[in-house]
Amino acid sequence: MQNLMRSLLARLRKRRTRPALTVTYRPQWPPLPHRPESPLDGEATLLVRPYLLAHEHQEARRERAFLREMAVAS
Repeated sequence: MQNLMRSLLARLRKRRTRPALTVTYRPQWPPLPHRPESPLDGEATLLVRPYLLAHEHQEARRERAFLREMAVAS
């Protein structure tokens, strides 16, 4: 049992004396800036569509309010 303990301690000591590994990041190619070919299509993109609908509704409300104001003013 003592031999086993000594061998385990010797292994642990060897592990401690090894230099620590350092990890460096080196990209394999230069990063390219992301430039989409065309703007996102709100009809095709499910995540954008709810926001686009809300914007369209808000624009319609503003237009109706403006037309009401114009009708009252004239």
